[in-house]
Amino acid sequence: MKKRKILLAGLGVVVLAGAATYASAPLYWSRYFRALTVNPLEPPIDWYKPVAVVKGAPGAALPKTTPQAAGIDPAALTAAADYAGVRKTDALIVVKDGAVVYERYWNGVGPSSRMKAHSFTKTMTGMLVGAAIADGKIKSVDQPAADFITEWRGDERSKITIRDLLQMSSGLAAPDYSYAPWSSTIRTFLSPDLAKDNLGLKATHPPGTVFGHHNPDPVALSVIVERATGKTFAAYMSEKLFAPLGMHDGQLWLAKEGGLAHGDCCLVSQVQDWMRVGIMLANGGSFEGKQVLPASYVEAMSAPGKANPGYGFQIWRGRPYAADRIYTPERPDKSSKSAEPIAAEDAIFLDGWGKRRLWIVPSQKLVILRDGVDLDDWDDTKIPNLILRGLTPAPQPEKTP
Repeated sequence: MKKRKILLAGLGVVVLAGAATYASAPLYWSRYFRALTVNPLEPPIDWYKPVAVVKGAPGAALPKTTPQAAGIDPAALTAAADYAGVRKTDALIVVKDGAVVYERYWNGVGPSSRMKAHSFTKTMTGMLVGAAIADGKIKSVDQPAADFITEWRGDERSKITIRDLLQMSSGLAAPDYSYAPWSSTIRTFLSPDLAKDNLGLKATHPPGTVFGHHNPDPVALSVIVERATGKTFAAYMSEKLFAPLGMHDGQLWLAKEGGLAHGDCCLVSQVQDWMRVGIMLANGGSFEGKQVLPASYVEAMSAPGKANPGYGFQIWRGRPYAADRIYTPERPDKSSKSAEPIAAEDAIFLDGWGKRRLWIVPSQKLVILRDGVDLDDWDDTKIPNLILRGLTPAPQPEKTP
């Protein structure tokens, strides 16, 4: 009887401690336990609350053309779709010279279906920095981040520039890659105090020296955009990207009602709207005759970073070629594999979890979207190369270094 009382008392202490912990941060804990009931890497599209609406201004549908008129061998498009279709793909869309040449959908997805963009969001954040520079709200990419992030003044983080954040080389502490609720990986991702938990990370490397594809860098950029412009992140994204590109309404995760929007992940928007983003980047920042971003900034986005020449301003570059493209030195086992380089020197691409890709080849005015889920049997350059080599005249195959 005595042991039972001790056990019950101990259980009561645990329950009370758990209740107190939950009560201290109910939004965080409800979000965490909800994540345990779904696949946190491919959750249902509406599992996260709250969200901010990114208002669009839907334009006319993109024009369509035929493969023959676009100068693409139809067999190349069929081969790309065959490769994609047996590899958990939901959508494959090809645009040439601003017109849709090919589109194929699987698993009930269509052009107006909503798509989880994952780390495509990071590239949108990088573009908003360019918009803020054009608006005179940020001096340049070499401005100290601490001019806006006052929390970093007075310590090593005061040396971090906006360029360092754009190139994923801030030197901030890497995540601990644990899914425990107290881990930095989870706290910096699901926290209602998104800015506090991400900006509170310590510096572990001199800025500009070590590349790591980590979420805190674009979160810091979203803080800078809001503080520089005096507008919410969602409102500025609407004004500078969604509306001028003629996109439909989208959604951004909000840390809490009235809180910071995620600039690192999880923008939701219509599938085919991403082709508008790609067309704009392929055209040096111009879309349907409107200069959405300065051409000089788009060029700078696509230039090699100091710590990783395969990465620009929140966007990946096709060069230099890496058979195993590593995201972070802490996890060399997590990479994207490709058998050969992309068959175009100027290729850039957006990379989202699940092998979501938006490949852009400015020299060919070519944009290719693959939406789907993750898998092991994947060659990261197979689809763009099938299509590039189907162009007439086809680009010359390159020798693998």
